[in-house]
Amino acid sequence: MITTESIKDYLNKMHGSELFVELDDDEAKEKIIFSAHELLKDNFKESLITDRAVALQVLYMLESDAYDFSSLRNQGVSSYSVKGVSVSFGSSESKVNSNNFNGLIAPAVIAILNPNNGAKVGRLI
Repeated sequence: MITTESIKDYLNKMHGSELFVELDDDEAKEKIIFSAHELLKDNFKESLITDRAVALQVLYMLESDAYDFSSLRNQGVSSYSVKGVSVSFGSSESKVNSNNFNGLIAPAVIAILNPNNGAKVGRLI
């Protein structure tokens, strides 16, 4: 069963989780975990969601906030350019982002929770 504590434990073991560890208090950590878990529950069956998926989503959300990308994604911006530097979030029609609502969900999480996103191939006998 997924709990806030199990996700915190998972994040504390992960390499590259400094943004989570550096959060000021437990309330901030619990809020980001709750938000990540709820976002995943809105888009995937709860039985598929794991501690790992929520932890990766938490880190993705924290990184987006740290680089101010989350507000752009939330507003539906797919790309922008400033002083010769261009950032593109990918199109919503791409295979990776087909269920991603303009980049709100980490691509790694989509790959874990929806591994067979492509066409189904089979043969009739």
